[in-house]
Amino acid sequence: MPNNDSQPQTSLLKNVLLITPLSLIVRVGTFLIYVALATWFGDTAEMDFIYYYLGIATFLIELLSSASAYSVLVPLLAEARAKGETEAQRCVQSIFSYYIRQMPWLCCLLVAISWGISQLFLPNAGLTTSAALSVVCGFLTFAVISSFRWMLKAILDTYQAFHLPVIVQGLRAALVIGTIFLCKPYMNWFSIPFALIIGELFQTIILFQRCSVVLKLPLYNLLRVESIHSDTDGFLYTKQFLKQCLLMMGAAISDGLNPVVDRGMGSSLGAGSVSKLDYTLPLCAIPEALIGVTLPVLLSHWAKISSSDNGKQLQQSVWRGVLIVIVLMVPFLIGFYIFRTDIVVLLYGRGELSVAGQRHIASLLGVYLIGTLPRLISRLLIRAHLARQNHLAVVTTTLIRLILNPFLNWIFMQYWGLEGIAWSTTLLSYPILAYIAIEFWRKN
Repeated sequence: MPNNDSQPQTSLLKNVLLITPLSLIVRVGTFLIYVALATWFGDTAEMDFIYYYLGIATFLIELLSSASAYSVLVPLLAEARAKGETEAQRCVQSIFSYYIRQMPWLCCLLVAISWGISQLFLPNAGLTTSAALSVVCGFLTFAVISSFRWMLKAILDTYQAFHLPVIVQGLRAALVIGTIFLCKPYMNWFSIPFALIIGELFQTIILFQRCSVVLKLPLYNLLRVESIHSDTDGFLYTKQFLKQCLLMMGAAISDGLNPVVDRGMGSSLGAGSVSKLDYTLPLCAIPEALIGVTLPVLLSHWAKISSSDNGKQLQQSVWRGVLIVIVLMVPFLIGFYIFRTDIVVLLYGRGELSVAGQRHIASLLGVYLIGTLPRLISRLLIRAHLARQNHLAVVTTTLIRLILNPFLNWIFMQYWGLEGIAWSTTLLSYPILAYIAIEFWRKN
């Protein structure tokens, strides 16, 4: 019995040690995109418009894939794979064929709604109507392609083929920055969504071919759109996927609306406020990246353990992960907080961003860092709930944040301005951690 328990832990440790350095390089590459944007475009009103719709695209990707379909497909496919490879193929074909039919029109609908709402408080920021529509359509295309990529990544992560998605995402950063540099003189603001589209297409094509090899399915079979009613077992997988996905979409809406609400409320504080938030959040993502890079590996391993009904082993693995996060991240976060001003100057101290803007970003960063540790632990525990397909706890957590965040934003903005938005996020992270931890302990 000890040998059986230690083998998954050894495999988990091996994958974490291999993937973490690669994933950190990817996060650095993604952050360099923001550094390039700050250097080449600054924090103008036009960039507020760009960042707002980039936030909408990110929200759509989370809603339709990374925070919903991905989180549902990994444990569901792990469960099907435990029954045999034929069952895994049937699971993927039934779900993927349905997904590629429904997701694009949902994206179009949600972007159209977002466009109408945004005109009430964030007009075109000096851009012509045609230029603004081009930017919006560019980010819509980016969201559609990225959603497909996340589904392909879910398949590869379930099969624990972690390396290729990480490698191509790292190459994507160089491709995006190079495309913006080359196209900026000719396309100006539209070079940003165009470069992001090129980067997503590059990843999607490579991952699609790899999924075909892993599943032992020809490409045309993976793409074939069949009636979900033609296969009873396939229909059951699709039905289960939709049921769980709707719950996770509710969580994604609740969670994804928070940064959109923050940007919308922040825009009332004057030009450049939205840009400052968007330059701060990638810095907050640096400590989160140290943990976040391991989350796909943890979800895959925990889903495999959960599918074997080994609740005790899952509980031990999860709490061991929480302890490691605390030991590793506390000294890092203290150092990051102390040197936050120097870090901001080092990364944003060149180009169009003003000195006053840099100081403001450092102030925002300090507030966000106070709530980073509970957010990191919460993200870890949420993956444990997802591995056990306990989606209701995740939905409840996000609903709590969605309800309280705008209310706290409004109160704190009266006293601290833009920093009030950061304080709202920070203070909410503590009760949310308490709730998600109690739920995991109670279910075990």
